[in-house]
Amino acid sequence: KVSFALADDAPWAPRGHVVAWDQFPVPFETPKAAVLALDQMPPVKVREEANAWIAAGDGFTVTVGKNSGAVESLVFKKAELIQSPLIPNFWRAPIDNDDGNGMVKRLGAWRKAGAERKVQSVTAEQAAPQLVRITAEATLPVGDGTKHRIVYHVYGSGDIVVDVSLQPAGQRVPELPRFGMQMALPSRYANLTYLGRGPCENYWDRHTGSAVGVYSGSVAEMTHVYTRPQENGNRTEVRWLTLTNRRGSGLLAVGMPLLSVSAWPYSLEDLEKAMHINELPDRDFVTLNLDYRQMGVGGDDSWGARPHPEYTLPAQPYSYRFRLKPYSK
Repeated sequence: KVSFALADDAPWAPRGHVVAWDQFPVPFETPKAAVLALDQMPPVKVREEANAWIAAGDGFTVTVGKNSGAVESLVFKKAELIQSPLIPNFWRAPIDNDDGNGMVKRLGAWRKAGAERKVQSVTAEQAAPQLVRITAEATLPVGDGTKHRIVYHVYGSGDIVVDVSLQPAGQRVPELPRFGMQMALPSRYANLTYLGRGPCENYWDRHTGSAVGVYSGSVAEMTHVYTRPQENGNRTEVRWLTLTNRRGSGLLAVGMPLLSVSAWPYSLEDLEKAMHINELPDRDFVTLNLDYRQMGVGGDDSWGARPHPEYTLPAQPYSYRFRLKPYSK
């Protein structure tokens, strides 16, 4: 990163004010993070219950519901990290530009696609003494049987690698507002640190002015308060993030390789319903969005122009993966 700053005070800014900066990759070798080989990990075992598959390892348990196909619980050292399950999400609270270009009507088929998915099967296998693989197959109420698949690879190290794929079906499937996953953590996990673009919110078509770096703050500080509540607080090209409590324990999410993420002290539904700032409630949870991507925000005008085609998500197959792990300093 190269920065140009004022050497002396000026009438319009103090000494040290950054006038311009740029960032570019350099071809240097960097040490790779140490990763345990599979046979060096502690064992993890899976058991079947009436409504769930439960993978249990050294100090942690992961519960995947048979009816939901979602991670419904992640307990680490007796602390529950999940308040609402990790489910597919394809929607965003409409921004002003979305309202102006009729996004809700054009793409509304995706609004409840995640919540109204029909789970076809949830199966589990003991792939190795240190690895449990749980697969959830579902269809979405979009097009003619659009398919959604999630594979959870639960390792004895406590890592959960989540593989997500989408296969649209039919001739009249609209483009996607978003392709991702959403969950909620208890509100005590409200300290956010991430490596990605920042420090302010940024989006697919509005991120070149945001430098890659490590940024920290409360979840509330990471949101952006618009006069009319709407989608906000997104960060792009995120390598990893942590949501932690005051003791530094919580959840780590790692992009494989990159994610688009956001965290709010309220829900997506709260954002959609509220017409004024004071109508946003103070919830007892933190909503976490872990996305492949969401479409750009546009802005050529606010009364009809859509995001440019290169910043949209056409109806086509998509897949991405990320890693979750209980975290403590």
